[in-house]
Order: sequence, then C-alpha cells, then structure tokens
Amino acid sequence: MDKEFTLTQKILLTNLPCSATIVVIDSRPIASRKIVEESEPIRVVLGNFSCAISFNIISSPQNLVILGLPWFELHNLEIDWRKRAINNLQEKSKSNSLVTSN
Repeated sequence: MDKEFTLTQKILLTNLPCSATIVVIDSRPIASRKIVEESEPIRVVLGNFSCAISFNIISSPQNLVILGLPWFELHNLEIDWRKRAINNLQEKSKSNSLVTSN
C-alpha cells in the first residue's frame, strides 16, 4: 500500500519487527525501499467475500493498493482474465481462517 495513501486515509501503521524486501514479478527488488512498516488490518470486501489484510507500506503512487502473489496463492482464486473477473471467490476461499462472511 502506498505510504502517501495511508496518510490521506488516516490508516494506522506499525513498525515491522525486521525490515523486508519486496520483489516484482521478475524477482528484482522493488525500487522504493526496504519495507519497515505495515498497515493495521484492513477489511477488504469483494462481493460476498471479505478478509482482513495488513499491507506492507511502500512508495507506489500509481498503484495505491496491491495484492501480492502470496495473497493470491492463499486464496487460490479462479480468475477469468478475458472478463477481468474473479469467479467463485466465496466458495474457493471459505475454508480459509482469514475469510469471514458479512
């Protein structure tokens, strides 16, 4: 999640116990900096699906919020790339402990 976005939205941040590096799709480290903060858990809602996510804080003004590969692997989504839609989100993820229904 973009640092400036967290400031404008008044999202609480906490320091990570140790810094981390995020890599982009080709395994290069992200250009911003080492990750030293994360957001408070934020409820993310997509249709009937919701979960709480603590986001790593980076400088990313063009992409304010990014869901990373670990999140997609955890939820194992069915994505229709042509329609740009996520299918069966609730059914595929309901056994995950991070998921709750509203």
